[in-house]
Amino acid sequence: MTARELVLNFVNQYNKPFDSPLVANMTGLEIGELEPIISELLEDETIRLASHRESIYVRSNRFNTTLDKQLRAHWSFDPKAALALLDLIEKRSFTSIRSIAEAFGRSRQWVFVYLEAMASVKVIGINKSGYCVLDHQKIPMVGSIVIKGILGEMRSKAGMPPKQRAPYRTKKRMAQHPQQAL
Repeated sequence: MTARELVLNFVNQYNKPFDSPLVANMTGLEIGELEPIISELLEDETIRLASHRESIYVRSNRFNTTLDKQLRAHWSFDPKAALALLDLIEKRSFTSIRSIAEAFGRSRQWVFVYLEAMASVKVIGINKSGYCVLDHQKIPMVGSIVIKGILGEMRSKAGMPPKQRAPYRTKKRMAQHPQQAL
């Protein structure tokens, strides 16, 4: 392994700021043979100078600095998946997220998040007969704006009754004593 490969290996694995003595200590190289390699890496923009005063370096692009257009943590909205979901909604009439999830083969939570993101940018809407497609052209915008609770608001504006949920005590009693709950 050459000295350059050793330094590159160190730089690619070390996520914290570093200086020349640290690299020399970790790689077993002399500081004299390290300086030209560091200069090359600076020119290649593999590393960058974090502090001019103390000669502290960091790996370039060590953090993902691209601004993701998602507002939900850990969600990356796929336009192809959104388009496939729209095609399914166009083919059939759906009134519930459960039925869409069953037909699409994904979880209810996944379908809910995508429907919420699509409704936020007005790709889908809700009328009395269920979910409907409004605009295919806005698919690339899915995930740029996510308005929480928009599906419930759209259901109430369309005149669809809100989903009835069992009270917490009923759910708890049914879980503890399933025979008595019937």
